[in-house]
Amino acid sequence: MTRAAARRRGTLSQGSPVDTLDGPPDLEAFWAATIAQLSEIRLGLRRSPRSAPGGRNVAHDLAFRSWGGQLIRGYAITWDDGVPRPFVVHAHGYRSQAVPQVEWVRAGCHVLGFDIRGFGRSAGAVPTPSPAGWLLTGARRPETSVLRGAVCDYVRATEVAAALGVPTLRAVSHGVSLAGGLALMAEAVAPRADLLVLGVPTFGWAEGRRLLVERGSGAEVAAFLERHPQYPEDDLQTVLSYFDTAALPRRSVCPTVIGAGVVDRVVPFPSVQAIVERLQAPLEVMTFPVSHDAGPVMRAWDRFDERWLTLAVHGLPAGFGRQRSAAASRTQAR
Repeated sequence: MTRAAARRRGTLSQGSPVDTLDGPPDLEAFWAATIAQLSEIRLGLRRSPRSAPGGRNVAHDLAFRSWGGQLIRGYAITWDDGVPRPFVVHAHGYRSQAVPQVEWVRAGCHVLGFDIRGFGRSAGAVPTPSPAGWLLTGARRPETSVLRGAVCDYVRATEVAAALGVPTLRAVSHGVSLAGGLALMAEAVAPRADLLVLGVPTFGWAEGRRLLVERGSGAEVAAFLERHPQYPEDDLQTVLSYFDTAALPRRSVCPTVIGAGVVDRVVPFPSVQAIVERLQAPLEVMTFPVSHDAGPVMRAWDRFDERWLTLAVHGLPAGFGRQRSAAASRTQAR
């Protein structure tokens, strides 16, 4: 019986979700080769003016080349006053696209957002998406998985931010859900950020996601396997293990703020907990009653935005992330 099947039948000890999160033996080599090959692709950055929010702001639509030479599109809003400012790079959630974050600009940040390949203005970067769902595209091998290119898209976006040449106080990589997982992987394989901001980062504990996820990309995987019982599930789980955000964080030393929802049907709390328990970087965790939901209860997440923006603009306080125990490192936000 496979480990995945055994866990579904309850014949393995549950224990901590990090018990099986060592990743494949060639994980390091896979990502080293990926980043080396990405570096051989010209950035090909193109900018065209767009309407700016006002004041001393300059705005552009962006286009640049990423993994496979595919064209990725986004935007940038920067300040034109010569003052070094935080530069925030962000993307978006599943089945969505980047929306200009004008409030971050008004808070004093340069901002760059981009659409991940296969979504929004970068939809053409995945010319033949899987009918079973974006995550299943190219999923027979880690080398062809859409996630490999998507992580490279985030890496490339951080390179574009640097190439814009604006005075930068600190580099901030930001992501919620899908973008949170990509931001974490990008920082692990190609470090560039001074602060990593992750709201309910996905893809942690791939094996556990198979059991716990009810919606989103994880649900697409479950539906695919149910429709195709002949497909070797362990083969797919092996491919996904190359993109397990609980296996890669050991490589990241960037100070990190993580937000997690205790109740979340898209990014279950244990999958975020697996990331938290493996991350060796200075870390602050804020927990909220729910995430990936709607209604007044989600207003509690305003505190997450206030916290990371304060850190981005004013810097890290003395002792940030010093407390490593689960109880001491979490801030309950209700």
